[in-house]
Amino acid sequence: MVPKYSETQYTPTEEQMTLYKSPEGFGKIMNWYDSVVAKIKVPVESHYVDTRFGETHMLVAGRPNAEPLLLIPGVAGSAPLYRRAIEPLSKYFRVYALDIIGHPGRSAPTPVSLLDNSYVDWISDVIDGLDLQSAHVGGQSAGGGIAMKVGIEAPHRTRSVILFGPTGLSRARLPVKIWLTKVVTKRSADALENDLTAKSIRPDRTGESFGTYDRELARSMALCTRHFRVDRAVGVYNEATGRVDFVKGLGVLKKFFLAEKKSWQAQLKVPTLLIFGEHELSLNPYKVAAKAKKNIPHIETAVLKHAGHGAIFDQPEKVAEMMREFVFERVLANRGQQVDAEVGENAS
Repeated sequence: MVPKYSETQYTPTEEQMTLYKSPEGFGKIMNWYDSVVAKIKVPVESHYVDTRFGETHMLVAGRPNAEPLLLIPGVAGSAPLYRRAIEPLSKYFRVYALDIIGHPGRSAPTPVSLLDNSYVDWISDVIDGLDLQSAHVGGQSAGGGIAMKVGIEAPHRTRSVILFGPTGLSRARLPVKIWLTKVVTKRSADALENDLTAKSIRPDRTGESFGTYDRELARSMALCTRHFRVDRAVGVYNEATGRVDFVKGLGVLKKFFLAEKKSWQAQLKVPTLLIFGEHELSLNPYKVAAKAKKNIPHIETAVLKHAGHGAIFDQPEKVAEMMREFVFERVLANRGQQVDAEVGENAS
């Protein structure tokens, strides 16, 4: 069972403080982390593995011999964001929800470049640290972009790739209005949390309510906006000048908001599942999914109703069932492996 949450006085190390704006801010983010882990309704373990970039922390759930599934959050995200997905996924998979190296959470505060293959090396080291040859690799937003890159650059380490609203597939609109009206003008993380909801970040014309939206995502975004150095985490801050490196900044923005070359995308030849929410804010999910099917050889696509950019957060049960069908009924079945579709639920 997950231990009952109680607020802790956290003291950051000197190295950790390079990524946080104050010790108090570090403590607020870490207490948020603990409070969310305490809400997970299935047994979950805290686990570390060594990598060339430092220790990587993850939340682990599910049977030890189940199909291994790595989950990578987006920029400034961490493992607890997958809390509601961990519950249904752990019925079928051995789930490893990662804290990205150099981002909020319990992994080493070592920023890794988005502009080379460092993240591929990191994931390969994590897989080695778990004594695995390969794993199913899933990711949300920029984490999806990382998962896609691992599938292309290290296909021998990936049993399949699962993308939740990933970066890199298509040109995306920069949500300037939201950040000017909802983020920049707010002085309080609590006030910001109230604005960062499904309603405030999706088009007004839909007139719908998701109903399943996890406010912990809003809380995380609010806290990180106020207390975390995203510029350092993504490697665009120049320590010598004390300013953002313009060239590196443009390079990272391109990764987030422009499409990778079609010829590169077409090299994604491992089985891939792409899931968008119908209310994706920065792109048309139907058009992008259709283009992906034409360009990527072994991809399946879905656009999930009543979900936004974080479909796995908005509709975790539905997404987990889609992943179960994809992995057990198609990927493994096509390899001739005998699998029980309910293996995770029925095994002791």
